[in-house]
Amino acid sequence: MKILVVDDDKFNLMIAKDSLEDQVEHSGILLCRNPLEVMGLLATEEIGVVLLDIVMPHLDGISLLKQIRSNPQYDDLQIIMFSAVADHDSFQRCFESGANDYVSKPINPPEFIARMRAAVKIRNNVKNLKATQAYLAQTEKLVSIGELAAGVAHEINNPLGFVGSNLGTITRYLQTIEQYINSCRELGRQIGDLQVTREELTVRQQQVDALAKKLNLEYVLSDLKPVIEESREGVVRIEKIVRSLRNFARSSSDEEVLPNSMEQILDEALQILQNEIKYVATVEKECQPAALVACDKGQLVQVLVNVLHNAAQAIKAQAKDHLGTIRIEIYSEETSTVCRITDDGPGIKPEHLRRVFDPFFTTKDVGSGTGLGLSIAYGIVKKYGGEMTVNSEWGSGASFSIKLPAIRHAS
Repeated sequence: MKILVVDDDKFNLMIAKDSLEDQVEHSGILLCRNPLEVMGLLATEEIGVVLLDIVMPHLDGISLLKQIRSNPQYDDLQIIMFSAVADHDSFQRCFESGANDYVSKPINPPEFIARMRAAVKIRNNVKNLKATQAYLAQTEKLVSIGELAAGVAHEINNPLGFVGSNLGTITRYLQTIEQYINSCRELGRQIGDLQVTREELTVRQQQVDALAKKLNLEYVLSDLKPVIEESREGVVRIEKIVRSLRNFARSSSDEEVLPNSMEQILDEALQILQNEIKYVATVEKECQPAALVACDKGQLVQVLVNVLHNAAQAIKAQAKDHLGTIRIEIYSEETSTVCRITDDGPGIKPEHLRRVFDPFFTTKDVGSGTGLGLSIAYGIVKKYGGEMTVNSEWGSGASFSIKLPAIRHAS
């Protein structure tokens, strides 16, 4: 992790470098006299801490600070303001604009080193925390896959079963067609034989026609195309299930933020949970033409899988004598895309409502859940600049809303 020192005064740069050189942990110290070059350095170098002068030509430090903080990619960057200006208003402007600390000029070496060491430590702790969060998110995915494995296997076995059966049917049909073709070939050979009389050819033709009827050839030919088409659909179903699972299970280290349709993300989540839901609830979908959202598709599938899985489990726990209902609405607001998932399960008790997104909080029996699902889902939504809320009354079901910034309307 590198430290970037930004000051238009060369003398101040050298003092800062000399103070940091052997006293503060770093993988390199970068010196910059031109504030207009800072954003480029941040984009190309692995910088963890920035020491930023306030008074500089072309672009003052507070304006540059605001520019850096406007990019969510640099939220975890530790920025320490560096100036001889020490009035209350300057302090306030710096911290309101996103500064983490403030160092006065001229440098007081013990204080300066202590503050820089603290900044480096905080940055390292943030990196470790993110790595732990990524590990927990991936672990939760694997737990979910384990819980859903039997259902997914059933969903794959179903189309696999009729594809296998259809292949047996196609094999028999091909044998029938081959038998008829061989009979036709024999007739063709006899037609070309000058020693065969017309009467013999007529008899042979009648035998071929009789064979076609015996083999039920007309039905075989008419049924062959639908059987092949049904088999193709079965293979496509298996492919969709496998692709959805692969996307879902992919490590978050492979994160790829792209424009995605919320409705397509929902369809993948429902594909994974199909066997889990269909025996406990009917799904009602109302998807208006929705705006795209910028996200890693697999991570948002994880969000919806967690919410839908909880809804299905809540309905199942009631042991109803009829199917419950999960209603899903996707719609656009002014600058957002919203996905609302409502179930008619038992709802959430008032004393639990404010804790549903807390890590490790669960109302399930010991060993039945990690309590991380909704917490991780909440963190993923927040990471993409969105919000996740819940409304519920005990005895009247629960409704989870996921709101994400829209980037443009889907065509």
